[in-house]
Amino acid sequence: MIRVRGLGRSGRRCAAPVAAAVAALLLSGCSGGGDALSLGSLQEKAAKIGGDGAADCPLAYDLAGAAKTAGVSLAAGPGDTQGEEPAVTAEDGREAPEGSAWAANPGALVTCTFHLGQEDVEVHTVATEKVQALSVLAPVAQRAAGIGIDDLRTFLKDAAAAKKGVPVVAKSGNVAAARLGLDGSGDASLLLTVGDSGKSGLGAEQVGALAKALAGQLG
Repeated sequence: MIRVRGLGRSGRRCAAPVAAAVAALLLSGCSGGGDALSLGSLQEKAAKIGGDGAADCPLAYDLAGAAKTAGVSLAAGPGDTQGEEPAVTAEDGREAPEGSAWAANPGALVTCTFHLGQEDVEVHTVATEKVQALSVLAPVAQRAAGIGIDDLRTFLKDAAAAKKGVPVVAKSGNVAAARLGLDGSGDASLLLTVGDSGKSGLGAEQVGALAKALAGQLG
């Protein structure tokens, strides 16, 4: 089941003040292992990647396989289409300053960037000690979707209420989220963005199927 909701496109960096406000209102190019996802393991991966980024996704995402499942025939590869940014970036919430979203809900984020044909694809994997992990990525989702705070709140609420592995897709069709299972305590989500500013050559059903397939690869 794929649910389409009002949303639209992503940015790689999280704006902590916006994320904190929203929280109050309420990953083929991978080289990573098949170990179970946990808050601790994601924090360790984020710490290893550090501030300089990395070339290889440390999570077991196979975008080419997910694209095939989603009925997308475009060629998949690591990194964005321009090759100007690191293919992998991360944030270790244990190093967060006071007052940030991470300080309120400690966790970690690993972002793996790919491309499908000429479409840039970002797979954000976030885990936190408490719900809702996805709220940390609120600014990313908002920029990707090009939506206002009310629509963003609705998207986050719908995504949080969905069953694990069931994607919620933005109305714009290029952003999707899916809750992830964790080994141990905590909360985790995947946020997928395809294209930019609410625009993508992929249909909403394809984006939803892509998010579902990627989430299943970590199961």
